[in-house]
Amino acid sequence: MRTALTTAVVAGLGVLVLTAGSAGPAPADRSRGHDRVITFDVQFTGFFLLDFSATGVREVTAIDDPALSPSRGDQIVFEDTLLQAGDTVGAGGGTCTVTSVVPADPPINLSCQVSYQLLDGQVVAQGRASNAPVKTLAIVGGTGRYVGASGELELTELGNAENTGTLVLRLDRR
Repeated sequence: MRTALTTAVVAGLGVLVLTAGSAGPAPADRSRGHDRVITFDVQFTGFFLLDFSATGVREVTAIDDPALSPSRGDQIVFEDTLLQAGDTVGAGGGTCTVTSVVPADPPINLSCQVSYQLLDGQVVAQGRASNAPVKTLAIVGGTGRYVGASGELELTELGNAENTGTLVLRLDRR
């Protein structure tokens, strides 16, 4: 059971690295008005976790590390590449803190803060997530073209050998 939980946790944490891109506006009609949807391809960076334990802090850089045992307070740190039609169009980085490890599927709860540097400004998001492949966070602000941004972000980890995913920004227009 412990090995299965650790494997699930490690796989989920390793893919959590948020970011990415292929952008294109797609207006949608909602009760609040029109939204702008931007989609990116994500190239995740390697796994990096700060493991805070009773014996001290250590860096974990491989999700197959046999000593990996996620616990409350551990932090995942990431910096990823955003792509559009195969070209780099930005980057995203942030941290997710493990808030609980529970006997459930998915077994890890996280609190995440992330910022994305795009060609025409930044978008900032935060919220609760898990080690499930799809994560939804609230867009809480931005700079440049994205000043006053709100909406939601959806990150999908594809779980492939290339370590890629997709990121969808749904920006509310005011």
